[in-house]
Amino acid sequence: MGAVRTVRNAPLPTSPRTRREEPKPDATMSDLSHLQVLELSGHLAAAACGQLLQGFGARLLRVPVSGTGFEFDADEDAFYNAGKAQVALAYDSAEFARRLAQADVLLDGAGHGVLAAAGWSAERLQSLNPALVLVQISPHGQDGPLAAAPASDLTLYAASGLMRSTGSGEREPLNARPRIVELTGGMNAFFAVMAALLRRARDGGGDRIDLALRESALENLEVALAEYLANGKIARRNGDQHAMVPWRTYPCADGEIAALGGPIRHWLKAAAHFEAPELLGEKLADMGGRIAHRAETEALLKPWLATRTREQLFHWGQQQGLAWAPLRTLPEALADPQHAARGFFSERVGADGLRRRLPSAPFRPERCAWREAPASPPSWSARVPSAAPAQSGAPFAGLRVLDFSHDWAGPHAARLYADYGAEVIKIEYPRRLDGMRGGYPDKINAHPRFWQLHRGKRSLTLDLQLDRHRALLDALVREADLVIENSRPGVMARKGYGPEWLRALNPRLVTVALSAFGASGPYAAYAGYGGTLEAASGLQSLTAYAEGGPAYRVREMDVMNGLMGACAAALGLYCRALDGQGQWIDVSECETTAWFAAPLFAQAARSGQPAPLGNRHPRWAPQGCYPAVGEDQWLTLSVRSEAEWQALARLLGGTQLASDPRYASAALRQQAHAELDALIADWSRGRSAAVATTQLKAMGIAAAPVASVADLASDPQLQARGWFTVLDEGLRLPGLPFRLARGGGAVQWRGPDLGEANAALYAATGQSAALPSLAPEQLGTAYARY
Repeated sequence: MGAVRTVRNAPLPTSPRTRREEPKPDATMSDLSHLQVLELSGHLAAAACGQLLQGFGARLLRVPVSGTGFEFDADEDAFYNAGKAQVALAYDSAEFARRLAQADVLLDGAGHGVLAAAGWSAERLQSLNPALVLVQISPHGQDGPLAAAPASDLTLYAASGLMRSTGSGEREPLNARPRIVELTGGMNAFFAVMAALLRRARDGGGDRIDLALRESALENLEVALAEYLANGKIARRNGDQHAMVPWRTYPCADGEIAALGGPIRHWLKAAAHFEAPELLGEKLADMGGRIAHRAETEALLKPWLATRTREQLFHWGQQQGLAWAPLRTLPEALADPQHAARGFFSERVGADGLRRRLPSAPFRPERCAWREAPASPPSWSARVPSAAPAQSGAPFAGLRVLDFSHDWAGPHAARLYADYGAEVIKIEYPRRLDGMRGGYPDKINAHPRFWQLHRGKRSLTLDLQLDRHRALLDALVREADLVIENSRPGVMARKGYGPEWLRALNPRLVTVALSAFGASGPYAAYAGYGGTLEAASGLQSLTAYAEGGPAYRVREMDVMNGLMGACAAALGLYCRALDGQGQWIDVSECETTAWFAAPLFAQAARSGQPAPLGNRHPRWAPQGCYPAVGEDQWLTLSVRSEAEWQALARLLGGTQLASDPRYASAALRQQAHAELDALIADWSRGRSAAVATTQLKAMGIAAAPVASVADLASDPQLQARGWFTVLDEGLRLPGLPFRLARGGGAVQWRGPDLGEANAALYAATGQSAALPSLAPEQLGTAYARY
């Protein structure tokens, strides 16, 4: 992407904004039912994006694709492809060309270069249908030295650095059971489609979106990458241990409880009940002391937890204000009263005739209702040819976003809008700062986490106890297009800015409310962080080395939930462009976390908790993570066909191994997986992971080192694609999750200094821009002790 200009304190406009002209609203249009989507789904990313589009009304036609190495099992097919009209079309057929000319959106998951090789280059597609939004989803992107390299979900998880933080630090890294990379790609594809369609609604032009699954997945590593790029910090894999204390699962009377010491301001109230007075002493009274004395803190807490059940601890902890949750299995999550109250799971019959219990919508708009499957196959109509588009700026240019959120999920959602052209104003309360700022008293304006999560945003400090500050906020809401907040349900209303007041101020406003468990149900008032949600949703129970072993967090839920929130907001903004109406959207992060494991719930309802896979694949063999030369260096590989097995076997043991009847099929290799793992490990441990990867890829085998943040910072493919952003001040930041051929994605500046926008915004109402009378170090202390 190259260097971009950084503006540290650019003034904001002090007069009312000039809104971009939007199409005339049509009251009969409030969902996606006018959109015609052609889906070539050779992997889960395209299928998940298509499912979201169809779920909110689009008329979708699926052309199944095979041979990509990312095939679906029966439960995945039932969830992601249920109700989709399907047709087999040859790419050189007149019918395929006709569908391309009619489509609003083409989801190209056929594989890198497949459509172009069939004569459908991006240029030809644009010439045929200038209004088409083409989404090219591939493992490594459309260019660069690895563009055509083979990949699997495992090798992409490794190559994106996410595997480096999953599993035990005492052994090989662990693959996440949910297909994290492809799901992240599917959500980013949906967000990109909505962004392109919003711009098309203004100027009539389509777009081409280049979405590399690996680059998209790097969003989940944004904090670790930002910290390495700023100060060289490399975090080591440490099992279930979190930087903060307590912040993990611990044994209790009937299983494990996710006992998190946050929100931090509530810890001391709860600690008074743990029958361990030492927890209240000066040494352990704040988070810094508990981190410095981790073993002592946990030893004092564990005996009290061990005498109580998960349900007792869950509700007791939440009543104390702490974000606790039971570590549930999937069958237990299926029976959770919160899901029952909100009707999250329902039974569906698949094309194979089997009944499955599966999640419903991942978020809940007031309008644009979710549908599980269309009532009848969709009918398509011819498109009216459009002229060449007028240039209308970035996809979200002219939009104002008010970011009331904190910590990670909400800020990530709002950050995406800043990346793609919106004006995003972060609303800050100096006496209770965002944890990514106020949690570091000596780095109020200088922490890489904050620089990354709030890049491109402005900062406005408010004290809502002051009438003049409320007047300013009211004025901003009247001019805003989108509000993003992630407080517990009711908090915004207690501040005076609940849905009713926001709607009264601005009927066109789209408000996205992310909360741990949603705005209704018995857990509505409960708190949650990523560790809470992974445990309560059942997702954490899926990732383990072997049955009976400890379950590990995958630690991407904050970003993935934030991305789903961004998708919800984009849908709301697009629906508003159609009918002129705002709406409020309820996002339960526990539901979205469960949604990421959706097909596995069908298995759980049918036959109980799914067995862990470790680093293996349920059908292919061999697949795994193997030692390489160097400390904590690992190689991943996936053999997905008989041809690939023959190539690997000849490399490992010549023709004798290649012709061994014990390994003559994937099923037989599954039975002999341990033997094959030993053979591969003997070969790999004397080789560099990078060299071995190059050798295997040349043979057509998906392989990748388990990358560290240091590896990623100098990665040839990322460098060739200009993925990292370099600001004028020399700071490098992670790049964008996708790129638009028409442009509009850019990192403008790092996260803002506290109150950076005060002067311009307060001046607009004739007020002083002074911060409250707390010095930066006092602001941090106020947060840590609150």
